[in-house]
Amino acid sequence: MSEALLLSVAEARVLASLVEKSITTPQYYPMTSNALMLAANQKNSRHPVMNLTEGDTGAALNTLETQRLVKRDDSSSRAVKWRHQFQHQLLLKTDGVAVLAALMLRGPQTLAEIRANAGPLKGPADVDGVQAVLDDLSDRAHPMVKLLPRAPGQSTVRYAHLLCGEAAIPAVIESAAPTASSGGNSALIAQLVERIEALETRLGDLERELRG
Repeated sequence: MSEALLLSVAEARVLASLVEKSITTPQYYPMTSNALMLAANQKNSRHPVMNLTEGDTGAALNTLETQRLVKRDDSSSRAVKWRHQFQHQLLLKTDGVAVLAALMLRGPQTLAEIRANAGPLKGPADVDGVQAVLDDLSDRAHPMVKLLPRAPGQSTVRYAHLLCGEAAIPAVIESAAPTASSGGNSALIAQLVERIEALETRLGDLERELRG
């Protein structure tokens, strides 16, 4: 594509779900609109969790079809089924498809999280491989991923996809913050409590010295 791709959040979820299921459950691929709706609304392996209707899913598929990112499967004589053309249309390698799909399904992630989540989708085998893919996806005329600033309480940086535009990233980060940084916040609180207790002890010692 010569122009930057800009998907809605629903379109990105539907497309990524189609990519994921084509790899993890090929026996059920291509997929009907209803099956895709269920895949997009999964409670596990998704962030944020969505509640797309069959109409939402159908509208997303129609738009993706006009962008040649999905196509109807002609071999089905019954219900309409869909195939993705994600890799072909965006000139992606297999590991690039896996990394983008993982980010589209689960939101911003660290290198280690991307490796773990893209692995089942035929993604890179190690963190160095993930970094190489991210460098390639960001070094394009229209970058597809972005390195995010380190958030308070986080020890590692995260990456986000840009297929829904930069405006979609802050909302995803905000909604992900309680889950993604809960461990970091707990550690920070524990450190602060420890410092306060140490200061209170020191203050008590000083008060006793002054009284003596």
